Amino acid sequence: MINGKLLLKHLTKVLVTGDLEEAGDLIELLARSHERVLVNQLIQYARRNRVSHIFYGALLERGIANSELAGILAVDAGTIHESACHRDKLLSLLVEALEEGGVDYVVFKTFNDLGVVDVDIDIIVEPESYLDAVKILLEKGFKPIDDLSKTYATGFMVKDNPVIVDLHTDVTILGIPYVRRETMFSHKVRINYKAKCSRPFNLNILDTHAEALVRIGHSVVKEAEIRLEDISEVLKAVKEKPSELKKLVKAEKLNFALFFFTEKIESELGISMEALEGDDEARALGVLRGLVTRSEDAPPYHLPRLASIITLLHRIHEIREDYSVLRILSNIKYPRNAAHIGGLLLKRVGLHE
Repeated sequence: MINGKLLLKHLTKVLVTGDLEEAGDLIELLARSHERVLVNQLIQYARRNRVSHIFYGALLERGIANSELAGILAVDAGTIHESACHRDKLLSLLVEALEEGGVDYVVFKTFNDLGVVDVDIDIIVEPESYLDAVKILLEKGFKPIDDLSKTYATGFMVKDNPVIVDLHTDVTILGIPYVRRETMFSHKVRINYKAKCSRPFNLNILDTHAEALVRIGHSVVKEAEIRLEDISEVLKAVKEKPSELKKLVKAEKLNFALFFFTEKIESELGISMEALEGDDEARALGVLRGLVTRSEDAPPYHLPRLASIITLLHRIHEIREDYSVLRILSNIKYPRNAAHIGGLLLKRVGLHE
């Protein structure tokens, strides 16, 4: 009998390492097995990680589109395709409007090699361009869904499109940046994007290593959750040039974020992240390793909020910004008595002066 947990773990590993051929073979095996429990586990996995389109495509290629599994995946894949169309139409309108208005921007955390479609489009502009960008979007029919005074991240939508545009002037948690805006704009690249359901268009995105950097920071500091596509994009950067990613991590003082991210991936999937190891201080703090080694069957993988807090406090300490510890702790969903917790953390990770 096939062990469902081990199968999903192996499936995750081949997906994030880009071995879609082996992933397809595993899906075919399950489709032909008629094991109800395993098939249901696969369907839930596909929905949770939004990869039904990959699985359905694999079954089509192997000529078993008439299976029960394929029928279910086809519906979900259709929904993903529709979401991609909505995203790309909105992105085309957004990019065209900003470029016509002379507003510089970078799109980030929106595309990935697995084709996973999120609920929003993340885009950053310079603070001095924020009001111009807002005016342009309002004139093009975008409606704000947030207070426009919240300039570091403001949501917009257009009629009959469920995708949200998150307009950033910084990438932050609680208004505190975890990657510098200057780093993002200095790693801007221009691409010709082959959109779904619309004509190709040019736009600015982050290069491979800056995209991986933002995903590491976002996963650990903001969400305390590592998604399938986050792992895939980070591994792509590691494969391409690990030294570049290490350099960015060091410059942004996200050593602890990298530590927690890589420890989680190594413990869950057995994928070596040795190429990212170095003499950074986080590696020396072996006591932190136990925070992220609790095993989970499949992604998204969850991190304890303590990992987020330690990472953010360390970064603030390293960049010497004057942020209040209590300001951070009081806004993060964390147990009571923030002052006591803050004091303990500062002593534990050596952030006190």
